[in-house]
Amino acid sequence: MKKLAYLILLLAAPYFSFSQATYPFGTILKKVYADQGKNLANATKVGQAALNGIQADGTWKEVDYADQSPTAWKPVAHLERVDDLVQAYTAEGSSFRTNEQVYKSIVKALEVWYEKDPTSKNWWHNEISVPQKLGVILVLMEFADKKLPEALQQKLIERMKRGDMVAKTGANKTDIAMHYFYRSLITEDKTLLAESLTELFKPVSLVNGEEGLQYDFSYLQHGPQLYIGGYGNVFLGGVIKIAGYVAGTPYALTKEKLTLLSKFYRDTYLKTFRSRYVDFNTEGRGVTRPNNLRKTSEKYRLNAMMNIDPEFNAFYENERSRVDSSGSFNIAPFHQHFWKGDYTIHVRPEYSFNVRMTSTRTKRSEMGNNENLYGKYLSDGATNIQLTGPEYYNIMPVWEWDKIPGITATDHAEDVKMEVSWGEDGKNEFAGGVSDGVYGATGYQLNYDGVKAKKAWFFFDKEIVALGADISSTNSEPIVTTLNQTWLEGSVASSFANIKKGELSQHKAPVASWVLHNNVGYYFPVAQNLSISTQVQSGSWNRINLSHPKTEVKGNVFKLWIDHGIKPDTASYQYIVLPATKNVKSFDPKSIDIVSNNAKNQAVYHQQLKIFQAVFYAASTISSDTYTISVDQPCILLLKDKKLYVADPLQQQGNINVQVKQVKTGKTATAQIQLPEGANKGASKEVQLSFK
Repeated sequence: MKKLAYLILLLAAPYFSFSQATYPFGTILKKVYADQGKNLANATKVGQAALNGIQADGTWKEVDYADQSPTAWKPVAHLERVDDLVQAYTAEGSSFRTNEQVYKSIVKALEVWYEKDPTSKNWWHNEISVPQKLGVILVLMEFADKKLPEALQQKLIERMKRGDMVAKTGANKTDIAMHYFYRSLITEDKTLLAESLTELFKPVSLVNGEEGLQYDFSYLQHGPQLYIGGYGNVFLGGVIKIAGYVAGTPYALTKEKLTLLSKFYRDTYLKTFRSRYVDFNTEGRGVTRPNNLRKTSEKYRLNAMMNIDPEFNAFYENERSRVDSSGSFNIAPFHQHFWKGDYTIHVRPEYSFNVRMTSTRTKRSEMGNNENLYGKYLSDGATNIQLTGPEYYNIMPVWEWDKIPGITATDHAEDVKMEVSWGEDGKNEFAGGVSDGVYGATGYQLNYDGVKAKKAWFFFDKEIVALGADISSTNSEPIVTTLNQTWLEGSVASSFANIKKGELSQHKAPVASWVLHNNVGYYFPVAQNLSISTQVQSGSWNRINLSHPKTEVKGNVFKLWIDHGIKPDTASYQYIVLPATKNVKSFDPKSIDIVSNNAKNQAVYHQQLKIFQAVFYAASTISSDTYTISVDQPCILLLKDKKLYVADPLQQQGNINVQVKQVKTGKTATAQIQLPEGANKGASKEVQLSFK
């Protein structure tokens, strides 16, 4: 409440030179100042530290000005310290406001920066980070009692003119346009203001497979590569921030664009959160950055959305409690397959279970700027299972990278580095999912690195059924399917052995066996060759991302996988994940009927929910005690009562003919389904069946 009152007072007060500022520049600048400025206590603290360290020549001893590293670029620390000085010098009520030494230090440090003009080998620092930081510094100095020398300000404004906002796409366009926006405010250039906002808000539109916001409301960047987090996060941050600055002015975000922004934020981005932790699948190469999965400041962005999108304030209030891990909140059941991003989200109040795949229509998770060096298999059906949130937080340095949760891959003697930078093209055509908004099925025809498999997931309320069929490889090392690799929390129980901490064990798990760890159960309807590890695993952030320290990271890890042996031919697996369960024995295996699991199709029927789900890799027929279903094209379908949902995982078909026979009544329904076209190829189509 104190901060809110301060902001209201700040925006209402006739500050400094703004008695002469033209509209809307004065109004917008006050909002930027209120948002970018630190509170008095923090501003004083960081300002004093920066003042203590600055040398007579305007530099800081610890800053390496010659460094050109693409990541963790050291010279940027100079601008960060200048910002600390400016924060203290411009904070309302600060004793630094009249401190001539602080003023001279700011001027000298900015002159030195202009003269040295440090550059990085990564264009992002030169064309985005530095101009943005200079823009914020210059905006804040507009609120100082004593302004920067005009000649210095003009030189810095010229130095900001780097990066082409028109040429860039997606989040990069937004990022560059942001410092054009700051420059327009400082110079009171209405033409530049309008141009910068046009480009800044341009990514708030739907594109078909190009970089940016997709028709399925996933987000792709660096080609058709999933980046709901990472670049999607940057896109949201920039647009929401600027939309808040210009709200209530003639330059405000249009209603149409606000609708798109709001839907992406509410129904996609926030759905990847469990508490304040995001799904590792959404972060791209950023998954190898320390602490990146924990988003501690999302509540502030939610506050901003409440100001610009008040229609959904009740939703944002609930989400603020959820991502802040405080207060009471609601989580509604939700299921969505993103046909443009090859990604599935399945959310329940007790857990989240998400899957990332790839196809010839998308790119695999990228390596770039010496980041994500071992993420070779991150796109091969990786499953993110979260109950409380931090299950995978900062585990990446110790991960065994050919045992990413959910994937089927070669069990190499040592982790294998990636060879292709900036996103390798997917090799398989079949990847997709069907959804009715609450339930769904996802299928993936793996064909990568010498391994082939048909992989499918069937999503219900308390169970996720995972099936694998037609697994083959000519590789000389074992092929395995990993169920999970997460931090060890507490003990591990099983129906067939005593699992001890710190050990690796192999088991011939019999039919109807189970494993339980951290309230997640794994049930095996058929016998499987299992390996369970609770050993200490070690590594370093530097090993997977060269811009970070070599300091050892270690901890006990729970790792569970199925061994298919060397050179398997038509191998298979079946397991049922029971999230948020404390007693696997309470699971009734009769509730799940695994109807088929072969090269042509995979299908599951849920007895209580009366839901039939199937993945057809080819035209074929599936027969069960409940239904006999035939299709004339590959597809994925969900049948509940008389509603049928169908999707084309190849995104090639125009029509699919489906015949459904009720076994008990003998009645049959046929449907010729015209599938979605254009940008919606791969989306689910709902039809009402009529049985006769």
